[in-house]
Amino acid sequence: MVYVCLWSPAWETGGGLGAELAAVLPAVLAEAAPRIRVESDRVWVDGRGLPVRALMRSLLERLAAVGVEAGRAGAAAVPVAAALAARVAGGGGETAARAERAVHAGAAGAGVVVERGAERGFLAPLPLTWLEPDPFVLASLKGVGITTCGALAELEREAVEVRLGPEGVRLWRLARADDPRLLFRPVPRERPHASLDFVDYVITDPERLVFTANALLGRVCDGLRSRGEHARRMRLSLALAGGGVREAPLRPGRPTANRSVWLRLVRRMLERVTLPDAVAGMRLEVEEMTPAAVRQGDLFDPGFATAGAAEAAVLRLLESQGEVVVRPEVDAHPLAERRTRWTAETLSAVERPAADAEDAEACLTLQLLARPQEIRVVATDHRGVRIPTRYRGRDGWHHLITAAGPDRISGGVWETAYAREYYRAIREDGAMLWLFRDGLRGTWYLHGWWD
Repeated sequence: MVYVCLWSPAWETGGGLGAELAAVLPAVLAEAAPRIRVESDRVWVDGRGLPVRALMRSLLERLAAVGVEAGRAGAAAVPVAAALAARVAGGGGETAARAERAVHAGAAGAGVVVERGAERGFLAPLPLTWLEPDPFVLASLKGVGITTCGALAELEREAVEVRLGPEGVRLWRLARADDPRLLFRPVPRERPHASLDFVDYVITDPERLVFTANALLGRVCDGLRSRGEHARRMRLSLALAGGGVREAPLRPGRPTANRSVWLRLVRRMLERVTLPDAVAGMRLEVEEMTPAAVRQGDLFDPGFATAGAAEAAVLRLLESQGEVVVRPEVDAHPLAERRTRWTAETLSAVERPAADAEDAEACLTLQLLARPQEIRVVATDHRGVRIPTRYRGRDGWHHLITAAGPDRISGGVWETAYAREYYRAIREDGAMLWLFRDGLRGTWYLHGWWD
């Protein structure tokens, strides 16, 4: 960052720029530099990326054009150095030390450029009064013979803080060219984009629009990869021949810079939308980006080989059906299949797992069948209770090592009445099953399992 400060002695003695001049200057100076900041007694210009000496001459010419004849300019990488360089510039009648420092700093007409790294040396011979100190602090320093920036900068911070407090430390930092002010916000990086206007023709064929989008996406995705970023969201804008713009957001299952993924989204969007007029132009712009991340897989994980294909299938499903997931809502109904209702939610509303979710204690989860599966059961009597010992499902007969139960539930009226006896059983291969006997019909069912 290079700061250019514009100052005039008339602004110091005449009470500042004045409302009329302050309103005119931004538009006048913007012809030479894009970013201007007007304060009560000085003007700041962002000189980053511009030839500083030529910029100062141009700014001073524009000051003279609006009636500021005694304008001064100073440039430095530190605001306080730029402000004092403007006071030193063209300093007729000032002290010889200041005039000499102006020459060493790089005088350019009525402007002074302080080289990067030389700010503290430039400030050293200048009087402390130019830093606009608190009167009490200035009087205390004069009492011990400290009248220049260099003399104050030589002191230790602890000594200054103990004797002069926070205001003394602020003045000490400025004397050392330590000025943390950020006069201009950082310029945001331009987001990757590409556009094309159909000057001599219009397009009505969706396939030709897809062809154009493919070319534009190539430029956008190349820009993303060169920056090491992925796009989380893009916006497609179609300029209509009769006027107006049709816009559509594009969002994949996960951030990516893969052109084929974005092209698939564009094609699907064009297949679904009906345009009221021919298209005269197209624009693609990235709206949200995220750094590209490389995920490390476990080569000893048996599912690692197919994880990519499974993930790609899920992402395509999200892209085609939208960002919709379901969340279970559980009530107190006695029957498990009637206890849970699934409600749709957008992906952005779903809570992400906590950072330590992988460290959570493992527990068994009940997996319910969509519909209870009817089975044949062989049971024995034990203390007046029927206990299942083996059953036959769709894959043949299975022996049960043990079964706990029954847990009986009943309720409902008329045709919705129910009466069940539930058993928790362990199969010969270690599978934990949930069985029940329908007391109204006398049939047995497999309801689910734990894993």
